[in-house]
Amino acid sequence: MIMAKKADVAKEVKAKIKEEEKAEKKKEELAAEKVEAKVEEKKLEPKPEAKSVSKKAEAKPEPKKPEKKEVKKELKKPEEVLEEKVITLSLREAWKAPRKKRAKAAVRVLKEQLKRHIKKDTKLDLSVNRAIWTRGIRNPPRKIKLNVKVYKDFARAYFVE
Repeated sequence: MIMAKKADVAKEVKAKIKEEEKAEKKKEELAAEKVEAKVEEKKLEPKPEAKSVSKKAEAKPEPKKPEKKEVKKELKKPEEVLEEKVITLSLREAWKAPRKKRAKAAVRVLKEQLKRHIKKDTKLDLSVNRAIWTRGIRNPPRKIKLNVKVYKDFARAYFVE
């Protein structure tokens, strides 16, 4: 009697599993049909012409482009160079800094020395920075040759090869 019940239960379980599998197959078929229908709709839809405006564009107004000002900007006249010097500066003090901070120290030392030599506010050109950092942070040059142009309010230093 117990064996008969177990057999009946097993048959019922197998039947449920088959029903679930059939339901899953139907769902997959419906999903595939929907995808095919969407693809066909896209093929049948006429492509919008360049002149027609899409729905999204109708909802959002186009951002206004700023009008170009026709007023000519006055060109800044280059300031007169009062003095021009070629200076060779030693970066010996930078080598006293820790290995991983030498290039930073070299830039700092360079600015300090330029303040001593030229009594005005000095600005370093990008070429000077590149010259110091080309060999990395650990190995800046021992000396550097600069062309310093002194203007009315400030001075600017350029690298000399």
